[in-house]
Amino acid sequence: MDGRVVPELPDVEGFKEVLVKSALRKTIDGAAVNDARILAGCSTRTFAAQLRGAKLMAARRHGKYLMASVDRGGWLVLHFGMSGALHFIPKSAEEPPFTRVRIDFANDGSLAYTNKRMIGRVSLVKDAADFVAREKLGPDALDPKFDFQAFKTAVAGIGRNAKSVLMDQQIIAGIGNIFSDEILFQARITPSACMDELSASELERLFLTMREVLKAAIVSGAGSEEFIERMPKGSLLPERKQGGQCPRCGSLLKMFKLGGRTGYCCPHCQNC
Repeated sequence: MDGRVVPELPDVEGFKEVLVKSALRKTIDGAAVNDARILAGCSTRTFAAQLRGAKLMAARRHGKYLMASVDRGGWLVLHFGMSGALHFIPKSAEEPPFTRVRIDFANDGSLAYTNKRMIGRVSLVKDAADFVAREKLGPDALDPKFDFQAFKTAVAGIGRNAKSVLMDQQIIAGIGNIFSDEILFQARITPSACMDELSASELERLFLTMREVLKAAIVSGAGSEEFIERMPKGSLLPERKQGGQCPRCGSLLKMFKLGGRTGYCCPHCQNC
C-alpha cells in the first residue's frame, strides 16, 4: 500500500454502522474536544453546549462524510481526513490514541473520533442537504437515485482520465485513490483512459462495477485498509503494492502516478 489514504465510502459506511449501533437515541452527557483545531465553524464551548443533553436521532452518509441529526435541530458532521476513524468506547475504558473529540453518553460509553494526522474536521451544521450543496458534493456513488443514466449525465463530455473522474468528489462522492484502482481493475479499463472516449458498453460496465465493488467491500467489512484481506477473491487491493501480482492473470502490477497520486493496474488485463 502507498501509505494511509483518505477513508473512502466503504470505510465511512462502517463508521456509520458504529454510530447507529452504539449512539442513536442516547442522551449525551458531555462532549470533550481534545484539540480544537479539528472543529470547523464553531468553538469548543459552543460545540459542547449544543450537544450536552441532546440525542443523535438518525445517521446518514454522503460520500466520505458521516452526518447525524440532533434532536434539538441541526446535524453533527464528521469528515475523517487522512487517518480518521470512529470508535465506540465502553464505559470506564480508556479512549484510543489520537482521540480529538469524545461524545459521552449518560452511563453508557462514548463515541471517540480519532485522527492521527489532524486532516479532517468535525462540525455542527443546520441542514444536511444544504451542507452537501455548499460543499459542492456530487451524488453519492451508492445513492439508489444515482442510476446509470444519472452516471452518464454526470461524466458526459469530461475529457479527463477515468481515475481522476472517479475520484472527483464534485462528480461522484465517495471514491478515492484505493477504490478507484479496484473499480477500474475489475472493469478492465485503463486508469488513463479518457472518460469521454469510453464506449457506451464500457461506461455501463464501469458504472455497474463501481456499485458492485463498493457494496462488496461494505458487506465483507473490508472498507478500511487494515481489513483489505477480507475483500472477495480476485480483488486487486490485497496485491496493491510494489511487487504485487494481478489476481487474475499473475502479471506484475504496474505502479503509476496520475495527478500526483500513486496507483496500481495490471498491464495485461487493463492494457495500462
